[in-house]
Order: sequence, then C-alpha cells, then structure tokens
Amino acid sequence: MKSFFSMFRRSAGELKNIRCLTATGILVALFVILDMYSIRIGDFVKINLAFLPLASVGMLFGPVPAMLAALAGDFVGCFVSGQSPLPLLSLTAMVEGLIYGTLLYGKRFGSLAVFSVVARLADSLIVSICLNTSVLMYYGFMSRTAEQFLTRVVKTGAELIFFIPIIIFGSQMIRTIYDNVTKGSRSHN
Repeated sequence: MKSFFSMFRRSAGELKNIRCLTATGILVALFVILDMYSIRIGDFVKINLAFLPLASVGMLFGPVPAMLAALAGDFVGCFVSGQSPLPLLSLTAMVEGLIYGTLLYGKRFGSLAVFSVVARLADSLIVSICLNTSVLMYYGFMSRTAEQFLTRVVKTGAELIFFIPIIIFGSQMIRTIYDNVTKGSRSHN
C-alpha cells in the first residue's frame, strides 16, 4: 500500500520535469485532435483513438499528469468543438487518466503489454460502461432502459476487438520512441 501512495508522489514530482510538461502538452493536443475524429463501423461500433495519448501520458508520467491531461483535454476539446463542458464527464475523464496512470506507470515492455490490456479493459468497464453510461443517462442523453444499457455493453465489447491490439502496439511504440528521444537528449547534456 505504501508503494501505491509513493507512486502518486513520484508521479506528482514528474510535473516539475520539463520533458513531462512538453510531452504531456503534445499528447493533450493529439488527444483533442483524435477525439474529434472517429471511424464508424456500421451504425453500432465507433472507433476513437483518443485514449492512446492519454494512456501514453499515464505510462510515461503516472496518474497525476494523466488525470490533469484528461481534464485539460476534456476542457480544450469542449472549447474547440463549441460545447460546454459537463462536470461529471470531466470527472470520468480524470478517472480514465487515473486508470491508465495507475496501471501503466513505469511498466516496461513485457509487463507493459499485459497491463495495457488490463488498463483498456478497466477503462471500458469502469469508465465507458459504468460511469459514462450513468452520466449520459443522468444528463438525459441516453434513455434509462435495459435495452439501452445492453446496447452500450455490447458496443463497448465490440470496440475492444479493435482497442486491445491498438493499445498493445501503440503503448510499446510510444515507450520505444520516448526512450530513444530521451536517451539521445541525455547523451547531449
């Protein structure tokens, strides 16, 4: 338990690092751009890759920057799209950052693949199915019927077919790129 809380302390310390701030800013911008575009497969499944930059912030810098990146991405995305932010959806975005940061922070290649799958499954179950569905029903964007809930569960499950390979390969690619870039910049100091 002590190491769990020390992870948050280490993660908060990352906010003092210029690499963290720079990379997080770039990944938040990428999050906002990717969140505006989706690939539709029929009327049912929508593939949106915005989770990948958020997972990357969590993997590289931990839960504290990931939660702040999710909040910033939500606010900037709302501003760019002309929508007003909904506080409960902003909170669920922060939970998404918490999930990715907690499960992926400091993971390397072997365990990174396994924890990437666990993080994506947790995101789908906790955020997409439980929290977002409840919030959308609360705000009146979804009807409060069993059929609507079941449709959302099936949709989220169908999307996982695409999301699982994307997060496995994407997280390992981001880890490799970040390690190579920072290794190169350290050798120049």
